[in-house]
Amino acid sequence: LSVGIETGAQTSCQELLIPNDVIGCVIGRQGSKINEIRQMSGAQIKIGNQTEGTNDRHVTITGNPLSISLAQYLITTWLSSEYT
Repeated sequence: LSVGIETGAQTSCQELLIPNDVIGCVIGRQGSKINEIRQMSGAQIKIGNQTEGTNDRHVTITGNPLSISLAQYLITTWLSSEYT
């Protein structure tokens, strides 16, 4: 039975709020950094428009739980290394 494999490959979604003034660091020049994070994590990452009334951008990460965790880790690690 392949039930165990299918349940392990379930897709979920996670949202992050990233300040608009640092979103450029996550995206990188011509999208290079975000593409690198997508490739390394295997997750889909969508960056939304600035949330009205705030200085934040919605970042939606979609994939299996491991991909999402890895993408979040890579994004937060990248941001903390840029701003420490």
